Amino acid sequence: MRKLLLAMAIMLPTFAVAQEDTRPPLTIGVNTVRSNFDPGLALGNVDIPITYNVFDTLVARNFSKSKDRTSYELVPGLAQSWKQIDDRTVEFSLRSGVSFHNGQPLTSADVKFTFDRILNPNSDYVEARNLLKVIEKVDIVDDLTVRITTKAPSPVLLQLLAYHSSEIVPKAYFTSVGESGFGQKPVGTGPFAFVKLQPDESMELKANDAYFRGRPTVSTLTFKAIPEVSARITALANGEVDIANSLPPDQLKAVESLGCCEIRSTLANHHFIQYNTYNPVMADKKLRQALNLAIDRQLLVDALWDGKATLPHSAQYEGWGPGLYNPNRPTPPFDPDKARRLLKESSYKGQPIYYVTHPSYYTNGVPVAEAVVEMWKAIGVNASVRVDEGWGKLTKDDPILTVRNSSDWVVPTDPAVTLYMTWSKDLWKDEAEFDALAEQGETTLDVKRRYDIYQKMIDIFEEDAPGTYLYRAPDFYGVRSGIEWLPNTEYTMDFRPDNIHFTK
Repeated sequence: MRKLLLAMAIMLPTFAVAQEDTRPPLTIGVNTVRSNFDPGLALGNVDIPITYNVFDTLVARNFSKSKDRTSYELVPGLAQSWKQIDDRTVEFSLRSGVSFHNGQPLTSADVKFTFDRILNPNSDYVEARNLLKVIEKVDIVDDLTVRITTKAPSPVLLQLLAYHSSEIVPKAYFTSVGESGFGQKPVGTGPFAFVKLQPDESMELKANDAYFRGRPTVSTLTFKAIPEVSARITALANGEVDIANSLPPDQLKAVESLGCCEIRSTLANHHFIQYNTYNPVMADKKLRQALNLAIDRQLLVDALWDGKATLPHSAQYEGWGPGLYNPNRPTPPFDPDKARRLLKESSYKGQPIYYVTHPSYYTNGVPVAEAVVEMWKAIGVNASVRVDEGWGKLTKDDPILTVRNSSDWVVPTDPAVTLYMTWSKDLWKDEAEFDALAEQGETTLDVKRRYDIYQKMIDIFEEDAPGTYLYRAPDFYGVRSGIEWLPNTEYTMDFRPDNIHFTK
């Protein structure tokens, strides 16, 4: 027996080598890595590439149904199926055998907890709660069956459940570590599990080999914060990272000339400008209309995006579909002469107007701000750019906040979210009629009536001018040769096994 045990002990190291993971690691160079990855809070376009790989939703979006990875088809996620019980209630059947990264099995209790924590009016989930406010209650039928009841008939519930704020979290673990602890050490059901977080530096994940959609083709996934574009490109060239995100158009040829890398792209979100109508300087809508008319958006697209961005037909999106999208609305006009006339008619007396932007959050964010400010100066506005890393924390009462850049997206793909949620908050003071129409639009299933409601809301938006859309930006990635991977729209970098393979 002793000889047998000794022989087994000698063999153990050999056995371990045989079981060594031969899958390659993957490192992604990104703008930044923040400090909280609770999906109810981490809803920025720098957070979503990470949370999308840690968590899953009840309903999933199948981006691959279109060649450019912008498809809006909804498919089963953690829920294998669902059915409409009545006009306000949908019943979801969960997949059996799915576990969280800590081994805890997924049950209806986790689904209920996920939404209850957000819908609690005293919680910190303000943005997520605003998105999900249509939900009245979540009821457990049994361990793998849950019912979601809305306050009124909802045409957008399934799309809301496919959005990142609806990613499912484990009740027991969340309760044990608390909101802050969970954000710093998140646990989900996704293809990759948390290993280590170093805010502003990196997020390290490892493959979840029990993932219900298949074993990942990558052993580890690391997101490395590299704020400077030039440094991300250098890291790509040196092999320090395998993929680099958010590359500006003027650097694409440089990346392709490296000989080691390729460019992949997809259309992403709409970039826009918000005016703080609570600020006395910005209270006059004639001033805001003048600022809008002074912007040559086509010049921005041609000069800063190499013609690859697209101009929106006002505050609407093709993703809404033919029943709600109006292709006959014009793109925002450029008319500097009319802008000058409106400026003279307004109450504006030369007060400083600050265009506030983050130094690196948006690709081309600073160059666009500088270009727009020059266009405003050309009609007689005392404008300047203010670059501020804390731009997202400025409130409507801050005298510096007159103008800021922002973005929204086509997810969920309905005007109840991508029109109403974007503009009925924060900086628009006089939007009561807009809000009233939105309430009607999100509680009716009649498509024709909804179309009329949302077109009227766009009319109000254009007239009152709380902001303006600039373009829909493409998102460019540098990818090392030999990696077969495609980016999804809306910053959902997907490293599930069906979307990444290696040829060498």
